Amino acid sequence: MKKLISLALAAILLLGVFAGCNRVNMDEDVEAADTEATSRIAMTLTLWLPTDGATDEDIEAVSAAINRLTQAKYDTAIDFKLIPRAQYADAVDARLNEITTMIEEEEAAAEARRKELKELKAQGITVEEEPEEEEEAVVVEEEETIVNELGITITKYPEVGEKQFDIFLVTSYKQYMDYIENELIQQLDGELSGSSKLMKTYIYPTYLELANVQGTYGVPNNHPVGEYQYLLVNKELVDQYDYDPDSLTSVLKCQAFIEDIGNQHLDGVIPLLGEVDAANMHYFGLNEDKNEWSVIGNQVTNSMIYSSPCIPKSVFSTNVYINTVGMMKRLKELGYVGDGTVKEGEKFAVGVVSGDPSVAAQYEDEYYVRIYAKPMMKEEDVFGAMFAVSSYSKSLARSMEIITYLNTSTDLRTILQYGAQGVHWDYTSEDNHDTIKILKDSYKMRLTDTGNVYMTYPGPGRPMSDWDAGKQMNLDMISDPFMKFPGVLTENNKELLEQLVEVSKQYKERLDALTSEEYDDAITEIKKEIKNDPFLKGLLDNTGEDPNSILQFYNDWHDENYPS
Repeated sequence: MKKLISLALAAILLLGVFAGCNRVNMDEDVEAADTEATSRIAMTLTLWLPTDGATDEDIEAVSAAINRLTQAKYDTAIDFKLIPRAQYADAVDARLNEITTMIEEEEAAAEARRKELKELKAQGITVEEEPEEEEEAVVVEEEETIVNELGITITKYPEVGEKQFDIFLVTSYKQYMDYIENELIQQLDGELSGSSKLMKTYIYPTYLELANVQGTYGVPNNHPVGEYQYLLVNKELVDQYDYDPDSLTSVLKCQAFIEDIGNQHLDGVIPLLGEVDAANMHYFGLNEDKNEWSVIGNQVTNSMIYSSPCIPKSVFSTNVYINTVGMMKRLKELGYVGDGTVKEGEKFAVGVVSGDPSVAAQYEDEYYVRIYAKPMMKEEDVFGAMFAVSSYSKSLARSMEIITYLNTSTDLRTILQYGAQGVHWDYTSEDNHDTIKILKDSYKMRLTDTGNVYMTYPGPGRPMSDWDAGKQMNLDMISDPFMKFPGVLTENNKELLEQLVEVSKQYKERLDALTSEEYDDAITEIKKEIKNDPFLKGLLDNTGEDPNSILQFYNDWHDENYPS
């Protein structure tokens, strides 16, 4: 899509105008410092967001609260628009298409006029050419003012331009890539390395690394991701039966201990809290988005990151998987596996539970706590809510100023999330600003849609310190190596993958029907079958000769996205 020349010239002029305006340094706590008293023109920017509920009165109150801050600090007015979540993506696309169409029509009309004049000239007809419209340039001039109802002279902020669209939320990886491909959003790297570099100290680096797709075009909203799975081992029982706690670091390594406790038939003691699976298995096939079991898969380990290779292979060659299945068969046959719940007066020898670090703290007095699986950042965490600046923005620099504010300071961030102070929320008391209370709940926004979550309160009655657990999760997290992966389903191999689904069902039925005594010998036989099966052998071909190879498809994708 062609970009309007006038917009490009305006952007260049804006850079010149604002090159001498030093970027403000925002206080980490609440207030952002006032901008320097330099020549800044009054400007109006648009901000579009999805909402889960808001009345016209809510929007008016929030808009007024936002503008009190942005006009005072940056001489920037915000034209604030909320759209119901279900309609949001279509509304954004409609606005972008509307502007694109207007520009294309103007360019087509101009081109038609040029052709007309050229033809008339060729016929010897002299036509006085209409003067070309002067390119709209941004200049520093005396701002227009008005006198308000109180008789006070104030700045008059300009109306939003007919072809203006500034800050909005990108809500998926596909949308992000489509906007980049069609040049509908602007590259932000220059700003992120310059006047908006403060954001890099507030946003976990992996977010920005993944947003960089041959350039960074959006700023993901920083937030905690996923949850831990913790392995819990009872301290009292470990001491009583003389086990070395340092050796009990995985469920598989706890098998002998679980069986020993089970053999004691202790009242009120569950040997294994509940059924345990091999952590973070990824299955390749027709329905990867649902992660349906397949004979082809692999495990995402706690040491992997988004660029780590996690190649397709037979699940029966993934040792952690087959050993965990075998262990669970034996323990269930012995009756040593609980239903995942603990009644009053009961305890368990070994268990796996999920949650944030507060869950670990609940158990650490009675149990040795190990990380069984780390929190995992998924594609939705990065690309499900990221601020972008439209290619039709009045000013990239000024738009990024507002985005930086939302990611580094509490005052504007809290208004956008919870509404206007005194209308929708207020501090718990005049003397206690550690927590807030909700006064009116008709204004509803998703916490991850409105900026860096760590810059506002986790919820009513919850202090900022409650984010400490989430920050630790970000430090410990792994990032899904299948982020951005389109799956192995292509236009040409659907029938092939449907066949894989049927083959996988057969193997799963055989696997489930095995007893623990039959298991080891059967697994050895299944491994031989898969190795010699022409169909599965073709799917796992690594020679490049089979065009239907899932392995080759994955390797090609990985090499393209993460070249070594």
